[in-house]
Amino acid sequence: NIRFGLASGAVVASLVGSGNHLKYTLFGDTVNTASRMESTSVPNRVQCTRETAELIESGDPDIMVEERGEIYVKGKGTLTTFFLNAKNASNNDLNGISD
Repeated sequence: NIRFGLASGAVVASLVGSGNHLKYTLFGDTVNTASRMESTSVPNRVQCTRETAELIESGDPDIMVEERGEIYVKGKGTLTTFFLNAKNASNNDLNGISD
């Protein structure tokens, strides 16, 4: 089982470390929110914020959003979140899982 979380917004990108041990890292509230979307999601579902749901709805008519409802998100308070669903597909089809 795997959970997914998405959020949209500004991030800061940076290389951290030194010498041969450099790592590319993203920082910011958007990254933290996406992480919270993943940790509060349910197995085999993609959960996103309202802002991301609105962007997806306006950008790809083949992806449907389903309001999950309000959940408590650590560091953010209560947020209305959404699940993504492929048009005319079961959740298993969306996530590439076969029974």
